[in-house]
Amino acid sequence: MWEAVYKYLTIFIKIKIMNVNLVIDKKENYVIINIEGEVDTYTSPKVKSDILKEIEDYKNIIISMEKVKFIDSTGLGVLIGVLKKVKEKEGKLIIISPNSYINQIFEITGLFKVFKIVNSINEAIDELNKS
Repeated sequence: MWEAVYKYLTIFIKIKIMNVNLVIDKKENYVIINIEGEVDTYTSPKVKSDILKEIEDYKNIIISMEKVKFIDSTGLGVLIGVLKKVKEKEGKLIIISPNSYINQIFEITGLFKVFKIVNSINEAIDELNKS
């Protein structure tokens, strides 16, 4: 019986991990990371590792959350960790979020005071170009 439960949970976790996709668009002085899907306990390790790989080569990061359907506290923790790494490199992290659900999460948690959140890629690029 326990083998069947373990097998079911393993399949469930693999399916949950596939519910997130990161599309990376590398530019000269910054990278745009488009997150699609859910950022939660199951998908956060992949999101974190993929973003941290990009921080090795870029100090300025734009994360687009336009296609994020859900984020939990683990996902928010990943974003905070990314912000710390970016600040260590004296870079900037800009989050694109025209998504009212995601904006509400940032407001409820008070993280709108911590992150620079904009509505479009053009606004994000303008923010990066500010001194």
